[in-house]
Amino acid sequence: MASSKYTVRDLARDAGVSIATVSRYINQDYASMSESTRKKLDELAEKNGYVNAKMKTPANIAVVIPDITDPFFAQIVEAVEKCSETYNYNVQLCLSQESFEREKQYIKKLIQQNVQGIVYMSTVNEEKDCYDMLKDAGKPFVVLDSYLSEYNVPALVFSNGVWGMYEATKHLIENGHTQIAYISGLRFHMFEHYRYQGYVNALLDSGLAVNPNLVKFVGFGMLDGVKCFRELMESKNKFTAVICENDVLAMGVYKVCAQMGLGIPEDLSIIGYNNTILSECAQPAMTSVDQHVDDMIQTAVDLLMKQIHNEPITDKIIRIAPSLVKRDSVKKIN
Repeated sequence: MASSKYTVRDLARDAGVSIATVSRYINQDYASMSESTRKKLDELAEKNGYVNAKMKTPANIAVVIPDITDPFFAQIVEAVEKCSETYNYNVQLCLSQESFEREKQYIKKLIQQNVQGIVYMSTVNEEKDCYDMLKDAGKPFVVLDSYLSEYNVPALVFSNGVWGMYEATKHLIENGHTQIAYISGLRFHMFEHYRYQGYVNALLDSGLAVNPNLVKFVGFGMLDGVKCFRELMESKNKFTAVICENDVLAMGVYKVCAQMGLGIPEDLSIIGYNNTILSECAQPAMTSVDQHVDDMIQTAVDLLMKQIHNEPITDKIIRIAPSLVKRDSVKKIN
């Protein structure tokens, strides 16, 4: 039976580490500690019945996202939890439901609670107030998927939307498409703006005009995709392909095509964005832009931990390069 008097000094001796290392372990400061050392200390502490009051209180970070029904946001939560486990942090989930008021309430609560840091993704346009609240409170946070250098946030990790949408549009052009529709969400949101710019740049670089009649801005859900695509079809404007802001919107287009008897890609080529499970499950499998969520989140969590442990951040703005995953939803035309 393990002794109830097992001490910090005993733990350090048996693990072959310094007392300072054990002190960092007790205070859950794992930034400068190898995973093998932490696991060894975990095993010895459990085996010998070592209990410390500080170790009873779990370390928490929060992830604030707009929604959980979109598989892309679900990917983000899963990736945050996976990365946080390596630092022995628990994850608290906060769903803003694309409401600025809900975001503000969550931020106020998280500042008051014992949350060490926040991974923050917003789809509303007034988030600067929330950033100011966090900065004033000295709460570490990392912003995802928006280029917001003018807000002077402590760290940004975002996918290069200009490049991702440029590659998607160029792929269609290279396959002979010159009349390409575009369905998106909120027109003036930051990350959407950059993606739309990529679409425009690809058209102009190829000597093609931007037809405003083929561009629809409404929202991010499947029903928004249904609505926009029906409007495009009813407008009688000719197009052979459509690019969607996300895979969920694209599934709305798939749904209408099925209802109208349109073949994909025989009658219409489609490209989505985010490369979620939806793109693989679609029939036919859908070409989509992959934002490399795992890389994005690993970078974001690492930056958050540096803030939490007062370590210097040399690059606070990190741009992740997306890539186009080609499947069966694009047809080559003459």
